[in-house]
Amino acid sequence: MKKNKKQIIFGIQGGKGSFNEQALREYVRRRKIDNFKIKYLYTTKNVLKALNRGEIDFGIFAIVNSKGGIVEESINVIGDYKFKIVDKITIPIAHFLMKRKDVDLSQIQQIMAHPQVFAQCQNNLKNKYPNLSLISGRGELIDTAKVAYQLYKGKIDKKTAILGPKILSEIYDFEIIDENLQDDKNNQTTFLLVKK
Repeated sequence: MKKNKKQIIFGIQGGKGSFNEQALREYVRRRKIDNFKIKYLYTTKNVLKALNRGEIDFGIFAIVNSKGGIVEESINVIGDYKFKIVDKITIPIAHFLMKRKDVDLSQIQQIMAHPQVFAQCQNNLKNKYPNLSLISGRGELIDTAKVAYQLYKGKIDKKTAILGPKILSEIYDFEIIDENLQDDKNNQTTFLLVKK
């Protein structure tokens, strides 16, 4: 991809602060692309729909994780759309458990995250937080970054903790409860960069 005057629009599977955004930022840094815009689309289906409609130039979505395996959300929809793989981006993944600062840790009843996050952290969660319910949202709420935003806005039960990228604690002023909860310390996810 060459640097040009036209702004490149990337649609990503995640929200602001997501691992998808981190993968994109790594890609544009490596490729020295500075004239771009991010559309936060939250799901692989939304990314591929937007690509198909010509609303974005490129899409990014997670395809496989070194511990959690294939990203089911992506596999379930990629057969429904035509696209070309431009590149693969692999980044290290570390999961942080966080909560709102106005809620005491003893009040936390559940953890919300993408199903793939739970697959990557299942042993540590079972050992350290066996009494907390693990919940994945539906639709756009499958994305942990979207859940973080909704928790911040008070649209999700505030007795909910989220599990995801550390940067979400900075964006939404959450308190970090625990860190590096991934079972494999060399946890990595590969994302596909695709075009129509």
